[in-house]
This record gives sequence, structure tokens and C-alpha cells, in this order.
Amino acid sequence: MKRACLAVAFLAASLSPGSAQAAEPTFSGEVAAILYENCAVCHREGASAPFKLTSYEDARKRGRLIQAVTAGGYMPPWHAEEGWGQFRNERRLTDQQIATLARWVDAGMPEGDPEQTPEPPQFASGWELGEPDLVVEMEQGYVVPAEGADIYRNFVAAVPTTEDKWIRAIEFRPGARAVMHHSLFKADTSGEARKLDAKDDEPGYSGMGGGVRGLIDLSGWAVGGNARVFPAESPLKLPAGSDFIFESHFHPSGKEEVERSAVAFYFADKPATRPSLTIQLPPLFGAGAGLDIPAGDSDFWVRESFTLPAAVDLYSVTPHAHYIGKDFRAWAELPDGQKVKLIRVPDWDFAWQNMYVYSSPVRLPEGATIHAEIQYDNSASNPRNPHSPPQRITWGEASTQEMAAITFHALPADNADESVIEAAFRELRRKHGKQAREQAESRKRTIQSGTTEDE
Repeated sequence: MKRACLAVAFLAASLSPGSAQAAEPTFSGEVAAILYENCAVCHREGASAPFKLTSYEDARKRGRLIQAVTAGGYMPPWHAEEGWGQFRNERRLTDQQIATLARWVDAGMPEGDPEQTPEPPQFASGWELGEPDLVVEMEQGYVVPAEGADIYRNFVAAVPTTEDKWIRAIEFRPGARAVMHHSLFKADTSGEARKLDAKDDEPGYSGMGGGVRGLIDLSGWAVGGNARVFPAESPLKLPAGSDFIFESHFHPSGKEEVERSAVAFYFADKPATRPSLTIQLPPLFGAGAGLDIPAGDSDFWVRESFTLPAAVDLYSVTPHAHYIGKDFRAWAELPDGQKVKLIRVPDWDFAWQNMYVYSSPVRLPEGATIHAEIQYDNSASNPRNPHSPPQRITWGEASTQEMAAITFHALPADNADESVIEAAFRELRRKHGKQAREQAESRKRTIQSGTTEDE
């Protein structure tokens, strides 16, 4: 009898929840928590992802897909390499979480006890950052045709404020994600943008930037991007009663779409106490960096450096290229020779362009040199190459052309050094502007001489 009791006890222990034999995860027990924490911000009603993951049925229908994209590292869409900077809100699954999802799918995707399923996260009004202080929407919808060249158009929307506001965060919502490449945000206090808008019956006016001087930069959004949060000491100024400008770039998708963008503002309680700086390497999105990539070249690099004339705190970093971008690297070399890794994106994906915010600002001293390198793969083996067979690709605004930039949002360590840093960077930008003009003239002469872009 004693031996029989021991056998029963052993059997019960072997089937207990903590044992190896009963280690199959369930949705309610393990899987829901992983999906809600890492995936639901995009995979929910009204957000950017094409399907929801906020219930057991949602997850069960997509189980095999979840297993494949998490095992392959494609999802969650976090492309910054570990060890190259520490960032807020990293969407990176652990090896254990990936294994748990795989085992759940292989076990038949059991639900577990529905009473034990955690509540899905709540997002006010569908916005990632909760209920906004103000939402501004395009005043009319714009029809993006099914076919044709890329479209650059600027849309004007009134800001209904009677006093200056300070933006601590901004979130963009395109109406037709399939055709939206990017939108840059500006404020106009002159009324000139609205005059341009009134010149024809179509919503907005054409051109990148549209030629209006004195616009105030309010950040922007690119495909795959999330809400942008600015330093607490350096919110952006939104002038009272100004016009908000959506400087938008569309690429037709084969289906006619109606775009009506909206932007949500989250305001700070007080004005900025520290000025902000933009350090973009190379400047001008690479217009003067010699972006002329031969067909078939799988190892083309653009490089730029900038030595700081005064100390700064790096707050965030945003890489940017188009389809054939491959590898982004940026690091700082300190005066004592020490190297500080700032970011690496080893597998660039045009469809996921994030602003990476450092967990804590990265202090770089006077004399530190920031280095940026960007690699391109214009070969037939690159599945993201927009041309088949590959073609020569030069700098340009179209999605099938290329750009190059690693953009840092920084604050001077001492407010008094703002002008010194800006003056030094202005010299670098001026040099690239001259190079951009020379390179454009060279390409123009090449075309006039009858040489094709592929030669």
C-alpha cells in the first residue's frame, strides 16, 4: 500500500503545473501577457497593424504567423542591435518569450482558464499615448491616384489655440497608410501656406516644403514610426493661431486611396528651459554625400563625422534611408580615445522607421567626434531592392531613389553653447550643400551627354 501511495504521489507531481511534462504554455497563463505587453500597441482596433491581438481568438487565428515572425526576429519590429545604446520602450522579446510562443503553437494553442486571462491594455481613443490635449486634422481628404509618380503635397490645417502651447509629445495618424511614405510637421505664422493652398481647388499645394520661408519645425513621421516624445526640458513651441502644415510624401499603391491625416498634441505645463539641436550625419539627408550606387553593388558606404565644439546630451537618434539601405552604425570617439556606441541597425527595413529615445541622455564632452556609417545593397540578392534587375541609384526624394541620414536630437550641456554648436554644424551643412549642387550638375551633364543612368 505504501509503495502504491508513493507511485500515485509521483504521478501527481509529474503532472503538476511546474513539471517538465506539464510545461505546455496556455494563452491565459503565459501567452496573453507577452502579446499584450509587446504587440497590442500596434495590433489593436484602429492602430497601424493589419489585425488585432487582443483576445484568445485573435491570437489563435494567427498562431502560426506569430510563431514564424517572432522566431525570425521580424516581430516585434525593433531593429536596433543590443549593446549599441540603451533605449526606452524597447520592443524586444527574450529568447524565453520566443520559445514560449513557439511551444504554445506546437501544443495546439490551448486557451487555458479564461477566468485567468489578464485584461487587454486600454488605449484612450485609439491613440498610443492616451487622450490627447488637441487633435488637428487635414481640412479635406486628398485623393491619391492608383498609379503614377511619387506625390509631394503640403496640407494646411488651422490650429485652434489662443495662446502659445509647448508640445511634449506628438502622434501622427495617416488616413491611408498604404500610400503614405512620410509627413514632416511644420507651423506657419505668416499665412503664406494658406495662400498657396487657395490657388487651386485641390486640397493643399505641391512640392516638398512648398517654398514658404520661416516655417517652424515640429518633427515628423515616417512609415512604421511611433509617437514622438521630446525632452521634458525642451518641448516644441506651437504658436497660437498658427497653421499646421503636413508636408506629405505619397507613393501610389495600385489602388486609389483617400488620405486625411490627423495629428495629436500632448502639451507640457511650461515652456522650454533648454534649447534643442539637430545633428544630422550626413546633413541634408545625404544630398551631398555622393550617393551614386552602381547596379549590383552590395557594399556601398556613406560616411560622415562631426566633432563637437562643446558638450551635448544626446536625447534620441533616427536613422533614415529608402529601400536598399542595409546597415546603420553610429558611435562617438571621445578625446581620450574611448568609443561610445550610439546605435546600430544591422538589417534596415524601409517599412519600420523609428525614432530611438535613449533610456538616459548620452553626455558627450567637448572634442568628441560623432561618426556615422550607412551601407547600401543594390544587388539582385537584396529582396527589398525596388528594381529588378538592379539599376544605378542616385540621391533623390522618390522612394526608389536613396537618402542617407542618422539624425540626433541633442541638447547643449550649457545653454550658452547653443550658438557655438549650431555654427560648427552649419559649416558642415554648407559644405554638403555645395557638394550637392556640384553632384546635381554632374548628373545633369551626364544625362545631357546621352549616358543612361545604368551606364
